[in-house]
Amino acid sequence: MSFILRHRYAALIVAVLIPRLAWFALLGGTLPEPVRDQVVYISAAGRIITGEGLSFSREDGWLRHRMVTQESFRDTWAMDPDYIFGIIPVETPTAAIEPGYPLMLACVFFVTGPFTGGVFLLNCLFALAGAWAVWTLVCENWGERQGILAALLWSVYPYYVYYSAYAMTETVHFSLLPLIALLTFRACRGRWSALLAGVSTGFLFLVRSTALFLLPLQTVWLFAKRKWREALLAACGFILCCIPWVVRNQIQLGSPVLMPTKGALNLWMRNNPDLLELEGIEIPGFVRESISRRDLLEYPSMEGALTEVERSDLLMERARDFIMANPVLIAYLTVLRAGNFLSPAGATLDHPAVVLSGVLIYLPMLVLGIIEAVRRRRDGRILFLALTFLLYLALHSLAHGGVRYRLPVDMVLIVLASLFIGRRAGWEGPTGPVMVEDGDRVKE
Repeated sequence: MSFILRHRYAALIVAVLIPRLAWFALLGGTLPEPVRDQVVYISAAGRIITGEGLSFSREDGWLRHRMVTQESFRDTWAMDPDYIFGIIPVETPTAAIEPGYPLMLACVFFVTGPFTGGVFLLNCLFALAGAWAVWTLVCENWGERQGILAALLWSVYPYYVYYSAYAMTETVHFSLLPLIALLTFRACRGRWSALLAGVSTGFLFLVRSTALFLLPLQTVWLFAKRKWREALLAACGFILCCIPWVVRNQIQLGSPVLMPTKGALNLWMRNNPDLLELEGIEIPGFVRESISRRDLLEYPSMEGALTEVERSDLLMERARDFIMANPVLIAYLTVLRAGNFLSPAGATLDHPAVVLSGVLIYLPMLVLGIIEAVRRRRDGRILFLALTFLLYLALHSLAHGGVRYRLPVDMVLIVLASLFIGRRAGWEGPTGPVMVEDGDRVKE
């Protein structure tokens, strides 16, 4: 451990790059399967490069129309090739997806060209930043040895390595989470850190909108620490980061859209039992018998609704009404998804390597993390991390959004497992500066 501590930066760089280079080589320089939403982000980045802004081409609409094989979809949201997902008009500015990742991908493509290596480069840069953030987070708060262990585990975590080749938001998502936690803890010592904590949360929100709940968590945590001004600065940082997006949508779409409009389709589809069965998700008989308002399972008529915002609002209203009318179904789906997210096998990726990684790596981390969270439950920083994990679990279980077979916030388990190992190994001695509960640094 002392050798690694002396060469910690080199160790982190090697731990981040070697498994990702091996994964990229194994893929032969191509993007991994299944495709999922990679085409959406790559197409959006390409349109930004050509000066079309965040939008989708007519060719994208025809491609999506032709890719749909289910006849029920062809007759509903995939019927009109002039509307992607049935709500997004082609060749016009859109707020269907968050702008962060397409913009960053476009910047990389501008330098490297539209090659898969650009995707790999962008994701690796964020992975390096995430490893540094994990190391700094744990080092400043609990000890240097625990910090390097957590950062190394984070760097080689199989699920994080797997997503590093995807042209999607996952790598940026789980790389920014430790940075947000680090800046939130630092906010107890300085107002600039509080402002940066809010900005980093706002930036993550513009990459993945599910991060919206992090802002109230940050502000409540800072208020509990009697850091009133810091909490307000964090909120201001978030607002400043999001203002350009809202203003752009007001100008381009005629509405100050904050949340991506495609979220309405996701919410309607992911709680529709008929569509879930097409994905192989069986609904028990007693749950299916309790379903009411089946008329809401039909895709709404979009007659007279021409704009993206109007169509999204119609679908969101239908999804919301169906959820409110079927508490038994929603409760069942939420528990099912939560169990899948927490299980070693994950939720939807049925592959032996995933199951093996879950049993050998994820499950021990989950057990050790729970033990350490209970032991350190009076530590406000541990409480913040635990609440972050639980809120992500609740949100993804309700909406079935984001990562389908692991939560992006597994970083919390990595940190807690590292603290458990460090405590058992007797590392909680004078190995470096740590912070006490009020945020002041002391030497042990």
